[in-house]
Amino acid sequence: MSGIKIGNSGWSYRDWVGNFYPKGQRSSRFLSRYFTHFDTVEINTTFYDIPGRSMVEGWIKEASRFDGKEFCVKVPRTISHILCMKESPSDMIRAYGEFSEAVLDPMNDAGLLGAVLFQASPYFTFRGDIKYRMKSEPKVPLPEYALGKQRLVDVCAMMAERPGEAAVEFRNSSWLDERSALLPEAVDILRAHGTALVTVDGPSFPWMYADTSRHNYVRFHGRNREAWFKGGEPPSPARYDYLYTREELIGRKDDLLVMSSRVDRETRVFFNNHPRGQAPRNALMLMELLGLGRTTGSLDGFY
Repeated sequence: MSGIKIGNSGWSYRDWVGNFYPKGQRSSRFLSRYFTHFDTVEINTTFYDIPGRSMVEGWIKEASRFDGKEFCVKVPRTISHILCMKESPSDMIRAYGEFSEAVLDPMNDAGLLGAVLFQASPYFTFRGDIKYRMKSEPKVPLPEYALGKQRLVDVCAMMAERPGEAAVEFRNSSWLDERSALLPEAVDILRAHGTALVTVDGPSFPWMYADTSRHNYVRFHGRNREAWFKGGEPPSPARYDYLYTREELIGRKDDLLVMSSRVDRETRVFFNNHPRGQAPRNALMLMELLGLGRTTGSLDGFY
């Protein structure tokens, strides 16, 4: 059985001060404090913009102070939500190369890069039968032939050429069969490139798993159904405002152990229910349930 690494989707949240971080903790010390408890972290800020060189170097410097730490990085939305939808994949591939050179390559050279997350647009469909798009996205051509399974091939091949263990998160039900499992055609594409299917616990997509890679990638978004489907743009942060109960996490324990037994590399688990430090609270709870032990930092009474 491979190892299970548990972490959070981000670490720089002001409302974690007094919850997860000590009162008075400076933001410049957040990452170091985070790494006293967790071995992995998912960087979400890269989804909104490619960070500058000094910021990436700062992250690397902080993580290098510890043994066995890693960054998992989310692909920028300009690539996953906009350029991915264009007629030709050339701009997407070019932009991904620039992203890799700025972020992935330095982390990989430092031995700190784990997985790379490509979170597909909710309007990225299997057959390219797109009928609408998010109002917040720039006006770009969305021809049918630019979508669907051929573009998934382009994405997987693109990621395979660059550092990091690739993972794709689907968000449109057209990729599911009648059993709410990933379509066989999509499974075959992921498997051919060694790309992991992202398993999600949340209101918008079923929990599903497929043997497509040597590693696993799992994201816990929370189960706040009312806020999730309320609508509005941009989506309300309230959709992630959820604290899993111990019983709910026990219900996923065996699922994670089975997943871990079927790969020879890491099973990475990230909690994205970030408001008020709920994500690290649940992450530590799951670590205890899986027998992964307490962390080096002191969090007595935190959960």
